[in-house]
Amino acid sequence: MIPSALERVAAMGTWLMASAFVIGYLLPPLAAACREFILPAIIVILTVAMLRLDVARLRGYIRRPGAMALIVLVNLIAAPVLMWVLLTPIDIPDELRQGMVLLAAAPMVSSAIAFATILELDSALAVAVMVTTYAIVPITLPALSLWLLGLDLGVGFFDLFSRLFATIAIPAGIAFAIRRWVIKPEIMLKNARALDGISVLFVMVFGFGIIHGLPAFVAARPDYVVLVLAASFAANIGLQIVGAALFLWMGRREALTVGLVTGNTNLGLLMVTLADRAPPELLVCFVLGQIPMYFLPVVALPVYRRLMRA
Repeated sequence: MIPSALERVAAMGTWLMASAFVIGYLLPPLAAACREFILPAIIVILTVAMLRLDVARLRGYIRRPGAMALIVLVNLIAAPVLMWVLLTPIDIPDELRQGMVLLAAAPMVSSAIAFATILELDSALAVAVMVTTYAIVPITLPALSLWLLGLDLGVGFFDLFSRLFATIAIPAGIAFAIRRWVIKPEIMLKNARALDGISVLFVMVFGFGIIHGLPAFVAARPDYVVLVLAASFAANIGLQIVGAALFLWMGRREALTVGLVTGNTNLGLLMVTLADRAPPELLVCFVLGQIPMYFLPVVALPVYRRLMRA
């Protein structure tokens, strides 16, 4: 009974994830309660993604250092530099410019692996990109923020690296233990859609949590909120198109996966890093910058299916 219910959740995954922000916004007590569960939700999402992972395919990508290095170059260096070049001549608030450049400079968001699975993209490639970029971004993110924006993140290499390493290592260890001693591979394969349903539920918990506190800012600065939302959707879609276009040589499914992880970045990491130092206008960029990754899959799923069939 529970597996079938979770399968129905997975079938409605894109719509349910999109609803998370709306529900969290309309029910502030729910958003406040889920605020404490953001980190556990990330761990569950990544653990499920590791359980669903095609390990052989992951090893294949790890053995292609040239391709992975090029993906890292685009994701962590070319994307923020391009964003800075495009936004520098435009008259927009400084906090918005900083937020969009940092959006492009951040590594892929961990829940993008769940999105890749739900959108029927290459989750193994998404994991390979996450492992690689999380190892490099403690160097690139502080350096680019200081060079392009004159913004000191105030976080050292080892501090940032340890946070990102834990984000990968804990779910990977849990998934390994489950694969090895708890659930047989054939049972996991049989219940793959139910696992996707679990991912959807915890992505919703994550969405509820990060929306906490937003209604008050929206009431005070609706004009700025609309501007940030428009910029966030444009940045997400634009980076996805650029990422996919640059990697069409890898294959259509792989290129769309690179596009997904290029446009959907870990702004939660920046929220945690700058929470006590950034102005509210910049923190709002980090919150609203995550909204497109919840709403765009509703439109993207049929588009991706059509593209991959073609």
